This record gives sequence, C-alpha cells and structure tokens, in this order.
Amino acid sequence: MESGDGYQRRQVRIRRADIKRGQRMKLAFGVFRFCLYGMVGLSSEIFFYNLVRIAQHVPLLEALFRFQWRVDERLGLNAIWDTPIVTAYGQCSLWMFLIYGVACFCFIEPLYRRMLYQHVGLRAAVYGVVILLFEGFTGVVLERLTGYRIWFYADEGAILWQMTSLYILPIWMVTGLLAEFIYRELMDPDLLAALESPLPATPEETEASFQLIR
Repeated sequence: MESGDGYQRRQVRIRRADIKRGQRMKLAFGVFRFCLYGMVGLSSEIFFYNLVRIAQHVPLLEALFRFQWRVDERLGLNAIWDTPIVTAYGQCSLWMFLIYGVACFCFIEPLYRRMLYQHVGLRAAVYGVVILLFEGFTGVVLERLTGYRIWFYADEGAILWQMTSLYILPIWMVTGLLAEFIYRELMDPDLLAALESPLPATPEETEASFQLIR
C-alpha cells in the first residue's frame, strides 16, 4: 500500500511540474535561470583555476587535469598559473557569463528533458560531448568578434583550432551533471508553486510568511 501511495505521489509531482504558467512568469523564470547559470559559471571558472593548480600536483588527480588551459598571449594573463596557491587567485572574462548561460539554458536543459529516464552515465557523456563542441565553436566566434583568443588549449589533446581539448571532456561531463542538478532543483513543483504565488500585500500576510519560514 505504501509503495502504491509513493508511486501516486511521484506521478502527482510530475503532473504539477507540467502545469503551464503565465507567459510573463515563464519568461521571468527563464531569465532567472539563464542569469543563475551565468553567475555560477563565472564563479566556478575562478574556482577552477585554483582547482587545476592544486590537482596538477596530485598524482591520482593529475590524469584528469592534463589539459593546458591558456588565454591569448597578447593579454599577458597566463602568469596566473605561476601564482602561489595560497593566494587563491582566479580570473574570468565576462564573455563567459553569456557562454555558460547559453550552454546550460539552450543545451543542458533540453537534453535533460529528452534524456530524463536515460542512465546517468549516458547523460554525462552526451553533456560532455555537446559542451566540448560548443566550447570549440564559441571560442572561434569570440576570436572573430574580439580579435583575441579568450581561451585556447596548448596540449596534445587540443582540437577544433585549439579551442577545446579531449583531455577536458571528463570535466565537461561533470559540469553537465551539475547543471542538470541545478535545473532539476529549480523545477521542483513546490518551488514553482512558491514562485507563482503573489507577494504578501499586507503586513499581516508578510508576518504569516515569516512564520512559515521559521
């Protein structure tokens, strides 16, 4: 009986998640997700510089960080790899806000919806390959737009005009799964219901909301 009830609850959650919302709310929530992906991507890239510097000196992790991530030599920014780890220094182009937002919103979200019931390993592999190709394509586009290589790879696995590397594929697989996790949590029916609810209009309603939070 309990398993039957659990099954029904899962079905109800799926149906509630499929409820169509107003176009205004749908657009606002889409913009919110895009901006969230962009901001998480920016902060993650700054963190990633530190992770790579540390991991490349750890025997077991070194195999996963064989790529040589660089930026255009004319920018004079590659000395970051020689900075002391204790400084926890990282860097990122603001272009990456747009890149991460597009990658997650336009690729990871639709792929997750289509591959919802596929094995996690298969989803990770597809995410990794798609992000790899997207990285190579956008790297070329940004070079044409700015005249600089915002990033390139100087290792033996570099492909697509050195704008991506086969060595970084495992990292992009994990990145895809993390973006999937964020999307799945954001689409929780209870969260959607809260976002669709009107804001408290009176002090009494505001106080009632605070009581629920507490």
